[in-house]
Amino acid sequence: MKKTGISIFLILFLSGILSADTLTLSFFQNVTDNLFQSKVAEPDHLSNLSFSVDKNFSPFSVFAFGNFSYLFENSDITYYTQDLGLDYLHPLADKTALYFSLTGRGNFYQSDYSDYNYLSLNFFMALKSYLSQTSILKSNYAFEFKNYKTSLYDFLSHSFLLSIDKYFQTRTTVKAEMNWGYKYFLHPYQSAGLTTVVEVPFLHGGMGKGKHPGGSYSLLYAPTASTQDGGEGIQVLSLTTLIAQGLGNKVGLNITGMRQWVLSGENPFVFIQEFYMVENPSYDRFSWEGFQLGSQLTFLGPGNIELKMGYTYSNKEFPGIESLSLDGDPLGVTRKDQRKRVELSVKKDFSSFSLYLSYSFINNHSNDPYFDWKGNFFSVGVSWNHFFGGGK
Repeated sequence: MKKTGISIFLILFLSGILSADTLTLSFFQNVTDNLFQSKVAEPDHLSNLSFSVDKNFSPFSVFAFGNFSYLFENSDITYYTQDLGLDYLHPLADKTALYFSLTGRGNFYQSDYSDYNYLSLNFFMALKSYLSQTSILKSNYAFEFKNYKTSLYDFLSHSFLLSIDKYFQTRTTVKAEMNWGYKYFLHPYQSAGLTTVVEVPFLHGGMGKGKHPGGSYSLLYAPTASTQDGGEGIQVLSLTTLIAQGLGNKVGLNITGMRQWVLSGENPFVFIQEFYMVENPSYDRFSWEGFQLGSQLTFLGPGNIELKMGYTYSNKEFPGIESLSLDGDPLGVTRKDQRKRVELSVKKDFSSFSLYLSYSFINNHSNDPYFDWKGNFFSVGVSWNHFFGGGK
């Protein structure tokens, strides 16, 4: 409740001091039967209250975003995120523009998990150019630095994206994208003696609390038990293709395919896991290689209700991560996951607010039996937008 009060205060303070041009308030209620996305399924409810404000000081603008996430069954993982940033749009020609942004972020957990609090600095630069009336070239560069209270997770990263969009008179869009990234853990072995753990029995007489059987792990997992010095880097490259087709005035279909390679390095941690809507510094796009295929059908119904149905299949391998038995014994193979995801979402826009409803089902098959799981995920929410001065 204290952090909810802080969020409300920040909304009023920032919107008043900056005389914001826009103010957005959002509330989402999420329900899942597998919060830690593992064989030991644990249900939970997550409430997300967020705000965003921005103020234009042409040619610059200032923006802020805050999000308070409360978990009902695992309230010790409750956290608050605050962003504050500055951006700038610079036209280079009639059909070309540069965009820059600089953002600072803080993420704060409850005291039990304060080791995973962090401060970060993010720089983003993007170029967009119309090559013709039917084709667009986009490129961007992003830099991120994160400093955690527990220093083994500290990292900096660089990423570069290049994409080309091509539009045809047949209502067909083709997009090709290349994405390169490099993540450097500054000192992943510095805190090998990390002791922030939650002692909970595994599979026999207790909920998982997100940990692997056969031992105790912290919320975001223990590092490699090594005393070596220095950092460790991971370099990845991905190629993505998208084909979108309009089927009349109210129906659209898109199909995507993505392949990612780890060019060098591997995850320095011995154990990783995703969480539902909770950030995990040991799991991100640098953690795996493999491919992903997906399709989505969009339908605009009566009253401009937007309905989306999607299916995604992914096959991922996690270099440096060894599969373990349910007793915690090494199986001698690198962890591989095959995932099938079905999604359904509904959105309705009104003059000043929008309503959202979504459901997804995930079936994750893994050669690590602890990560052989199924889960259901529901979300319902509302987003309210106010444009000061009556302009959008």
